[in-house]
Amino acid sequence: MTELIVDTLPTPNPDALMFKVEVPLVERGTYEYSSADKAAGSPLPARLFGLSGVEQVLVTSRFVTVNKLAEYGWPELVPAIKGLIRAHVSSGEPAIAETEAVEALDTSSPLAAQIAQLIDEDIRPAVAMDGGDVQFVGITDDHIVQVRLIGSCSTCPSSTATLAMGIERMIVEEFPDVQGVIQV
Repeated sequence: MTELIVDTLPTPNPDALMFKVEVPLVERGTYEYSSADKAAGSPLPARLFGLSGVEQVLVTSRFVTVNKLAEYGWPELVPAIKGLIRAHVSSGEPAIAETEAVEALDTSSPLAAQIAQLIDEDIRPAVAMDGGDVQFVGITDDHIVQVRLIGSCSTCPSSTATLAMGIERMIVEEFPDVQGVIQV
């Protein structure tokens, strides 16, 4: 059997890298873990949190994004992370526990449902290319869209620009009644 190829890709966040694999890790969805305690029962994130310096893990179908603590270096972490991903895939275990994926929280109004659909179909794939994800949280009475940036985006220095120049611009162009977008 040939060794699993794990490609390391940069993200706009210097403390996050994306590890892309050629086999599906989960059927669908995005799963975020911010601590070893929260990863308990999810085999792949639990393995990754076993490494000193791992701060956050995001698991999707074809990639894992790992955020590290600033005082740790990538040269030491990358080989260990790749090794743990390969060991996990070889084990045949599921990557994550049976939990709910990160998905839209409030789609109770027609506008909220349309915004959630735009985020799912157009914005999430673009954000995923940088190793992150965006979650639609809701819309306020005064038409402010609330989102949560996760994965590499949650701690990225350029997340404010991503939010204002990318996500907000797209949503406001599509839905002129929207007054703005904020991260919650």
